[in-house]
Amino acid sequence: MADATVTPAHAAPAGAVHPRLAPVVRVLQGSTQALAVAMLVVYFALVLLQIFFRFVLNESLFWAEELIRGLMVWGVMMASVLVGRARGHIRVEGIELLLGARGRRVLFQLCDAVCIAFCVLLAVACVQLMDRVWHQMSPMLEIPKWTVYMAVAVGPALEALIVLLTWGQGPQTGTSTGDSL
Repeated sequence: MADATVTPAHAAPAGAVHPRLAPVVRVLQGSTQALAVAMLVVYFALVLLQIFFRFVLNESLFWAEELIRGLMVWGVMMASVLVGRARGHIRVEGIELLLGARGRRVLFQLCDAVCIAFCVLLAVACVQLMDRVWHQMSPMLEIPKWTVYMAVAVGPALEALIVLLTWGQGPQTGTSTGDSL
């Protein structure tokens, strides 16, 4: 007798992004990757500029360190979205090896749920922190401190979104680091 389970023709295979969500995931992943790379380039250039000013011109760019710190926070939070998409966060792989295909699928969904819960909790806590420092200004750049803290709210919120959009997928295998990150 044939299998009684009917799968719609437009349904995504287990572990794959639904075809309707694939463009959203691609745009989110691509724009996040572009932002993270741009921030990396900018703070790398600022570090080189700061070295040049300090050791060649014997001057100091007093504002550069603060800007580099802020860009690093934003860069790390944007890169965490890419790590979440690749399911590359630290985990114990021994459990995966002991489970069958169905058990791994359940484990991946549990990991996704924990990741989303943590990201939402972190984003909410950071929004509360931003509310407390709303009127504080950074000492050198004199920009609101919440602009840096906002990265710790935006990054986890985007990571939760991309994990939700790619629900139940295991770690991406068969791709080079350049493709996934």
